[in-house]
Amino acid sequence: MVLVVDDDPDVLDVAADVLELRGFAALRASSGHEAIEVLRRHPEIDLLFTDVLMPGITGIELARQATALRPGLPVVLTSGYVRDENIRGYPLVRKPFTLHDLLHTVEAYVGGATPRA
Repeated sequence: MVLVVDDDPDVLDVAADVLELRGFAALRASSGHEAIEVLRRHPEIDLLFTDVLMPGITGIELARQATALRPGLPVVLTSGYVRDENIRGYPLVRKPFTLHDLLHTVEAYVGGATPRA
């Protein structure tokens, strides 16, 4: 199961919908605060895919809090502004990302499609 976090509803829906079409179960959160609550309620989440630049809790801060809450949780960041391939140890998928880039990266960390809940 993948938790997708983005404050842009269009990006959020496209990313989650593509993952679901590929066979992944996907949960959505539109903010870092919401994402933390989702992580607390869903221990079955296998990966956090989050935007870097969001109001309130940034994606980097969310990644830090999420891995403190769930040690070993893979985190993949996405951004249209940050250019480093790795941000503080987290891999980056650049926006606008292709569907191939999204799926390839998620599958590399989750190990292929997981059954839907």
